[in-house]
Amino acid sequence: MQQTLRWLATHANFPAARLPARAETLLLIATAAEQEQVALQRAPRFLIERNDKAGDASLKAYTMNRSLAHYVCNNAQKT
Repeated sequence: MQQTLRWLATHANFPAARLPARAETLLLIATAAEQEQVALQRAPRFLIERNDKAGDASLKAYTMNRSLAHYVCNNAQKT
């Protein structure tokens, strides 16, 4: 919004002189569309932490089972 106001002040002598109403409306709509486009390009922020203890336990067990699947038992040595 400040960029738009700076542009108006530089090129249209705002606020001493104003653009036609339709031109100002079009300029403000373009500014709003640009701000929305910038907001959509940002990475989403997930502020809510999930509280899924069963899912966390399941994932931990799955990870442990995968690590055990690669365990190699060496029975070659006799005691």
